Amino acid sequence: MAASNPSSAATKTILFVLVAGGAVMFLPSVLILGIGMTPTLAAMLTDRRREKYATLCVGCMNFTGVLPFMVELWTQDHSYDNAFRLIADPFTWLVMFGAAAIGWAIYFVAPGIVGMFIAMRADQRVERLRRRQRDLVEEWGPGVAGTTNREDEGRGRQSAGGGQGGGQGAGAEAGQQS
Repeated sequence: MAASNPSSAATKTILFVLVAGGAVMFLPSVLILGIGMTPTLAAMLTDRRREKYATLCVGCMNFTGVLPFMVELWTQDHSYDNAFRLIADPFTWLVMFGAAAIGWAIYFVAPGIVGMFIAMRADQRVERLRRRQRDLVEEWGPGVAGTTNREDEGRGRQSAGGGQGGGQGAGAEAGQQS
């Protein structure tokens, strides 16, 4: 709907021209950013989930690895020579791609850690509820926990009442219900 609007198309065109002009003007930075962020591009292309969690993890960590070299480029000499010097340095590649590898590690390890934490919390809650149930049983008796069998109580009353209806019928009902 918004794409059919002429002013929206004009806005997109103007935005594209500004971004392209900025990219040409800051080409040494774009060069470092483009080469350094290739692991993020790979994560984006391989991540099939709609939420793009891999792209987010790898992209954030990858950007933190690229940013120091962009700042170095900006604070020293923003030129092609300085950009190519940074690109030729193996330490630059190690930091940029190492940070991306840490992003991949976070993506693969974090769900397991979170799952263990959730399971631990659930176990603690179950133990707390069981402790509370024991306290209630001690205070109010086993009936509060629902451990007494109500059919057995009903059968006991019927047999005490002179055998009316026979104990067999109550037992058959209990057998059918269980």
